[in-house]
Amino acid sequence: MILFILTGRTPTILVITLVIMCYLAGYELWKEKELPFLWKAWWVLFVLMTNVVGFGIFWVWLLLRRRREQKAA
Repeated sequence: MILFILTGRTPTILVITLVIMCYLAGYELWKEKELPFLWKAWWVLFVLMTNVVGFGIFWVWLLLRRRREQKAA
């Protein structure tokens, strides 16, 4: 989204990719039942604003969270 704002153009393939990344982030967050809604909304908006970099950060956070939960159980 930041790239779109800076350049003033929105190529169709990038918009489609951004929508898919937001959907995948939301889908994975849907599985996290104990996570509050505001955290879920924040992560989806973070992915929306930062595109691929935010999606990568989201997956690292999700991996660390799930690994920590497995060790606790």
